[in-house]
Order: sequence, then C-alpha cells, then structure tokens
Amino acid sequence: MNNFFVIGNPINHSKSPMLFKYIFDTLNIKGIYSSKLISNQHTLKSFIHHCKQIKVKGINITMPLKEDSIPYTDIIDPIAKITKSINCLHFIDDKIIGYNNDYYGFSQLIKLNHLNLEHTNNIIIGSGGSTRTIILYLIKQKVKNIYLLSRNKKTTLQIIKDFTGHLEQSNLNRIDNNSDLKNCNLINCTPIGLSENTNIDILSNVPKIHYRTIIDINYHITTNYLNFASDKTIDGKSMFIFQALKSLDIWFESNISNKLDYQHLEQLLC
Repeated sequence: MNNFFVIGNPINHSKSPMLFKYIFDTLNIKGIYSSKLISNQHTLKSFIHHCKQIKVKGINITMPLKEDSIPYTDIIDPIAKITKSINCLHFIDDKIIGYNNDYYGFSQLIKLNHLNLEHTNNIIIGSGGSTRTIILYLIKQKVKNIYLLSRNKKTTLQIIKDFTGHLEQSNLNRIDNNSDLKNCNLINCTPIGLSENTNIDILSNVPKIHYRTIIDINYHITTNYLNFASDKTIDGKSMFIFQALKSLDIWFESNISNKLDYQHLEQLLC
C-alpha cells in the first residue's frame, strides 16, 4: 500500500485527499492519501523524518510550508532552486526530492484561459512561496512590471533581492503611487477567501481600477473578497488539478496522468 499526505496550516479545507482518492480508484492504485496539520517548524521536521522512516511515497505541500520544507530535502528541481519554493516531495532510494509543481499548474491555468501576459502589468497579493513561483512564470512570459502587495515588508524585499539576477525584460518592485497600472492583472497568492475569519485589511491597498484579469490561485473560496472590476475572473481549480497530476507522474515515475479525464477531475471540485 502506497501512502501519501498533504500538509499545511490550515489544512481542513484541502480537497487533495478527495481528488487523489478518485484518481487512485480510477487507476486501480492501492494508495491512501491523508491530510496532516503542521503548525510549526519542529512538527514539520519530525513529520518529514517520520514519513521517510515509514516509507511514505509522496507529500504535497500547501501554505505556509512551501519555503520551510526545502531544508529537509536532499535534491530540489531547477525551478525550486530559483523560487525557493516546493509543493511536492518524492521519497525514493532513501532520498527526499523536492519539486515545484505549482509552476506547471499555473502555466496550465494561463493556457486553458488563453491569456497573453506579454507586456502586461501585474499586481501580486502576498509574499510567500506561491508568489515566488508566479513571479518566475510572469518573467518567462515577458511581462512589463510585477508589483508586490504584502503586509510583510521584510519578505517582500527579500523576494525582490532574490530575483534580481532573473528578471530578464521584467521589472519587480513593491507597489506604490508611481506604479504603472495600465493593462493590469491582479493575482491573489494569499489565503484570503478560504475562511470568513481571514484578515482582509490588505485589500484596502489594492488599487480600485478596472483589471484585465483577476486570478485567485485558491480553488476552495468561501467568500469572494476580490470583487474588483475586471474583464475576467479566474479561480485556482485548474492550477490545483494540474499540479496534482504532475505530482502523480513524479511519484509513479511515468505519464500515468494521461489516463485521466481533466473534465471529470474539475467536476469533482465544483
């Protein structure tokens, strides 16, 4: 029996166990996929060590552990080396390999919605691991400007510093009164909307303009706080599904996800 987990804080909102139960049943895989609340760094370290000892096959990682999990890996993929963020662990040959599958998931979200990001301006809410991943993807799409909006000035400045050598044709800055907001997208990388008890103070600093596209990378949204004017709004369902499929292929070292119907997976989340 193969064992898998998704870890994070909060975690009871996660639909990963439901999604992977359907996947395992469909593909006749003998596997158990469970959720685990990880509330601090000590618990994270001990749980990953425990998983290695009991031969767990894989772990998915959600907020806010995508950066904190890297020290417990032996190897990380090239995207993770730049973003310093992972959301998938593969336990193999007594090694722990970390992957950033959010990049692939976000790229598929953009493709499915036929968005052309080249030369656009973009505001990202948040300064965690997901923000780092989306910054890299936006850079590769040759966006004009990326503006960070976060309560945490320290982590924001660290992100800007870390990406200094990777910006290519794009600019990365904290948002201010001089920011270019023409042809602008808004991307939420915070847990805002997952719970009615979420602190939404940061939204008072979001410019009240008409956006090209608003993207909320969350897929389980209880309250839509991002109700700004826009041409299009997109949630994170497709990003969630495709990062899961990428994890599946990594864990089973094959393109096994090709046997699944994306539309059926999407219906599960509705």
